[in-house]
Amino acid sequence: MARPERLWVLDTSVAAAWFFEDDPAHGASLAVRDDLRDRPAAYVVPPLFYAELVHVLARKSGKRPAFVRAALRLILRLGIRTVGLPESALVRTADWACKALGGYDATFVALAEDLGARWITADERAARAAGRDRAVALARWSPRA
Repeated sequence: MARPERLWVLDTSVAAAWFFEDDPAHGASLAVRDDLRDRPAAYVVPPLFYAELVHVLARKSGKRPAFVRAALRLILRLGIRTVGLPESALVRTADWACKALGGYDATFVALAEDLGARWITADERAARAAGRDRAVALARWSPRA
């Protein structure tokens, strides 16, 4: 199998926006979803992605279990590859969390660093804090960015 041109670490904020039309990131997030469908090997998530996604979907849906289950099933069908962080990347999450990012975001950035990938997030402030080499804000994302 050929390696994709760019490997992306998909942030929970992007995936959650797929399900809420009133989310400011909704429109741009759909382009990521479409690219993910076309090139699933180009996207990965850390294991915490699903726990964080369930939390966000529950909160934003008004705690509707049927909605959360249906959304989760749709995302699972996309076949996004889950990649664990080795010890060295886990240790770097402490640096990121103490320097500029929250703990969850730090995990996504450390995974991107470890894989030579870029983290795609709807959080522009977090993308700036992580730096251009490691992250891109959804508003400026393109599959080849």
